[in-house]
Amino acid sequence: MEFSHNIAEWSFAPYILLGVGSFVATLTGSLLGVGGGFIILGVLSILLPINILIPVLAAVLACIDLSRSLAFRNHIHTPIFYPFLLGCIIGVTGGITFFLSLPKEAIGTGLAILILLSLIIPVSPLKWNIKYPFVWIGTIHSFLSTMFGYGGIFQAAVMQTSLAKMRTTATLASSFLMLELMKVASYVANGFSYQSYLGIILAAACGAVPASIIGRKLAHQVSLKFYRTGQRIILGVIAINILIGVWY
Repeated sequence: MEFSHNIAEWSFAPYILLGVGSFVATLTGSLLGVGGGFIILGVLSILLPINILIPVLAAVLACIDLSRSLAFRNHIHTPIFYPFLLGCIIGVTGGITFFLSLPKEAIGTGLAILILLSLIIPVSPLKWNIKYPFVWIGTIHSFLSTMFGYGGIFQAAVMQTSLAKMRTTATLASSFLMLELMKVASYVANGFSYQSYLGIILAAACGAVPASIIGRKLAHQVSLKFYRTGQRIILGVIAINILIGVWY
């Protein structure tokens, strides 16, 4: 796959948009534990082609997840974190092979289908009659995420556990941070250069850091009912946007 896109003529406006989008994504993820990645994905999809978007998205999300991981580091649920990490090692290795071989059209279509399926098909890992479900979830999620930019499984799985919202946010952020770092390493190892996109990554980091600080202070004030309601609203909005994009 060829990695090329000219951003030399960009004005400051796209970077401001990215900074604001990163702030909103990080704050949303810190408070509600869902939706942030979709906001960044939406912003980047306006600015970059799909074959550039996916590697850059990994680096941007790593910045966001790093700030959230540090802010909530004392709440990580390791019985989920470590099995997921093991699965990611396997999944990223396989996913990068398909990412490099698939045409851009197939990657974009696959991404759209995955997002749509994640909204209409529930994931219930706790009902799976297998050992170490989060190893398998990590493998499948990271495989799809490396190939299409979105996995759609792990987050839904964690949301269905009995973890408190602080532990949910911390576990998701830390797990996704490790996944995104693995993906970045795999893209670089296969020829992608992040040098031209450092401005994008920096803009995202500038938005993520203050949002994570604010989110940590406000997270205690968000009720569980509002927390769960916010999840459903965000997923509903995403579903509506997808339908509008497909049919109109």
